[in-house]
Amino acid sequence: MPRYFFHQHVRGQKIEDPRGKLFPTDGTACHKAVQRMPANLKRAAVRSHNTYVATEVTDGNRTLFVVRGTVIVERR
Repeated sequence: MPRYFFHQHVRGQKIEDPRGKLFPTDGTACHKAVQRMPANLKRAAVRSHNTYVATEVTDGNRTLFVVRGTVIVERR
């Protein structure tokens, strides 16, 4: 089974995934990144600030997918 790495981009910083995880297909790895996005946004959210999070899914050599999430705070 191929190994996929899930690098996180949070508020302008890249956090590398050094270990990765095994998945049977590219699509399965992408699906996992999509499922994890709500939890990633919750962890990264800062009160009264916009938050941008992206998960870069790679095979160790090249980027296969980028899953992005944004929280926008509008003051009224």
